[in-house]
Amino acid sequence: MIDSYKHIKPNLLFLGAPGAGKGSVATKLVEKYGYYQLSTGDMFRQEIKNKTDLGLKIQSILDAGNYVSDDITNELVKKTLINLHTQHKPFILDGYPRTLDQAKFLKSLESLDIKIDYVVLLEITDEQVIKRLEKRRICPKCKTIYHMQFNPPKDLIHCDNISHELTEVIKRPDDDSEVIKKRLNIYNTQTAPLIKYYEKNARVVKINSYQAFDKVLSQTIKAIGELNDNY
Repeated sequence: MIDSYKHIKPNLLFLGAPGAGKGSVATKLVEKYGYYQLSTGDMFRQEIKNKTDLGLKIQSILDAGNYVSDDITNELVKKTLINLHTQHKPFILDGYPRTLDQAKFLKSLESLDIKIDYVVLLEITDEQVIKRLEKRRICPKCKTIYHMQFNPPKDLIHCDNISHELTEVIKRPDDDSEVIKKRLNIYNTQTAPLIKYYEKNARVVKINSYQAFDKVLSQTIKAIGELNDNY
């Protein structure tokens, strides 16, 4: 199991195309093992919510339809990871790094004794991503994610959460096929090259993510546990 290695949970980095299931697997590991899930999107939203100077700057960048620069993103990640390291809290990186420059910045934090123990690569083809995301649904209230093939709501219409049982699950705007193709193009251009980088610089766990979610989760936990036991 993940926590079998000297009672220390390894720090994890999740890689994979949009729709590979990174967020869903990470969320379950947070629930089961007490990880902190670090998402750059969440960090941006928190800065904006707190109305910090940086948050206002991020808001203007996003409103203009632009990407937040590496400098801003890296500093937010560094600040958060230093705080987690001080608390001895294990973390999962989801959605960062997205570029090789970000990966190299993350590597530089090893000088502060902050490091990634394992990279989890959730493998899926572009065609499978399109099929999966076109069938993905979400509860607009509790944000629970469903898949009409692998993990549908019980009645195929409403959220299973008893407090939201009359809420119909919906398709997110960014799960439109044309939007998906654009996201895949960005991923294949910017983020996919990180796979080769981490295969040379880290211990990588590869999981077939185009299967039932429970299998993806159990195989991920098993693979990380085996690496821990042998490390």
